Amino acid sequence: SMDTRKTINGLRHYKCPGVPDYLPSVTSILSSTQSAKTQQKLAHWNIMNPGAADAAAARGTWIHEATENHIRGLKVVPPEAYAPFWKGVPERMDEILEGGRVLWSERPYNQPSWSKYVGDDGVGRIFYYDENTKHGYAGCCDLIYMDSNAEIVLADFKTSAGPYSARFPNKKSNVDEKTKKALISGVFKVKKTRLQLAAYKLAAEACLGIKISKTQIIVSTPMDDYQTQVFTFGESEVEKDELAWLALVDKFFNEVRPKAGQS
Repeated sequence: SMDTRKTINGLRHYKCPGVPDYLPSVTSILSSTQSAKTQQKLAHWNIMNPGAADAAAARGTWIHEATENHIRGLKVVPPEAYAPFWKGVPERMDEILEGGRVLWSERPYNQPSWSKYVGDDGVGRIFYYDENTKHGYAGCCDLIYMDSNAEIVLADFKTSAGPYSARFPNKKSNVDEKTKKALISGVFKVKKTRLQLAAYKLAAEACLGIKISKTQIIVSTPMDDYQTQVFTFGESEVEKDELAWLALVDKFFNEVRPKAGQS
């Protein structure tokens, strides 16, 4: 079989069924369309915190797999370092999924007709492709489930040392300075994840032929006050996110890619 993934100009791309070109990943589009200032900040943070990004990625991967195992009914015993992050997650997941059913957990779940969306690397991958513009992208979504009201929800898991936040902390709020800073950073994390969710929603609807009613961020933090946060976004919010996401896809194909081709 063809190689599923390929690195083009340092960005990850995927070969998708029925699409002639390799498509950039959702994360490639997000990282390469960020402002130069944001990219510099991130590079600076990585220099000042050697190994931190890798450690966070390893932790994120563990929580992802653990959540997937929990959904599949397997017992999860966290290593000591991850225990504060895992605390509360199983109970919250059971609560979210109660009376509903899982359709996709990292890959199709009891949906044999979707098996063509599992790459030769065993990873479930969906994509969106516009035949006219030839713009598109591919990505791996975490969870799609039908809730107890028979509405389909697409969710993304995140692990974070600090809380995510739907809005900026109130000037008068009685949280300490450190938490306030973390909440401000959490607002930007929510914003970025909402774009990711919009990307996966469009791809899931195109590939799987389902209608997604809501998107959701499930965040595992080690903080008792912000344990297993859940943010849910309805139709009007998701519509805004889709427009913002598609604008980034256009920016990638019209600005980022041509520039890279000249270098």
